[in-house]
Amino acid sequence: MFHVRKNFNFTFKHKLMKTPTNIDEVLQRLDDIIAWSKVTKNPAGYFASTYKCMTAAVAHGIKKNKFEDGPRMERLDVAFASRYLEAFENYRHGRKCTNAWFTAFEAAKNKDLLIMQHILLGINAHINLDLGVSAASVMPYRRITPLKNDFNTINNVIAAISQNVQDSLNKICYPVSIIDELSNGQDNVMLDFAISKARDTSWASAFILSNSIQIIRPSLIRMIDNAATLVARNIIVSEKTPENILKKLKSCESSDVHKNIEILSATIV
Repeated sequence: MFHVRKNFNFTFKHKLMKTPTNIDEVLQRLDDIIAWSKVTKNPAGYFASTYKCMTAAVAHGIKKNKFEDGPRMERLDVAFASRYLEAFENYRHGRKCTNAWFTAFEAAKNKDLLIMQHILLGINAHINLDLGVSAASVMPYRRITPLKNDFNTINNVIAAISQNVQDSLNKICYPVSIIDELSNGQDNVMLDFAISKARDTSWASAFILSNSIQIIRPSLIRMIDNAATLVARNIIVSEKTPENILKKLKSCESSDVHKNIEILSATIV
């Protein structure tokens, strides 16, 4: 049994255990998690807010016919979101969830992590693990190749909101604004790189899983989960970034978790 924070007992207005069937229901579920995060002042809301913005961008892309197969993309998006929602529910109720998500959710207890670290932990678990598994699950056995173009198009759709997310972070941590000005917006590369590289990895995972028989997929998924967990631990403790620098950045961030989540969740296309 995992140790869960007491504030994970917060009661949701909606029945979160119901699996979403479309993107609108996914967005509603994310709204619920964001609302819970604001009430409980839990950093888990940082990723949930960012993810809602990305999901809204995908929904907008489907409506604008940016994908080769809109209905198929919605099925993928729902399957993709459902893994995160299930992991969140399992953790909230003290049940077992994937190691990568457990590491990300447990990190909410760490008062020293930067907001960007919380966001990257969520991106790591959701894209390095969940996306490849979800892509393989919505396509027939050994027939995942037709999905590749739409899979790659997601990068372009989500990239459109990167600056909006950056603008939100500027309101939360003023050094980010300074770095943004000095780099002429090139600091967005951290978020863009994390997403694009993770998607490259997740496509490889999707291809391997799609071409594997069902009986060995659980073992492969555990291997992918373990790899994502190692990445998560490096996000939490990075030898490349001196601890004193992280502390200085942390001291510049807003400590108002409720307000920070509110700002991030308002970043909608």
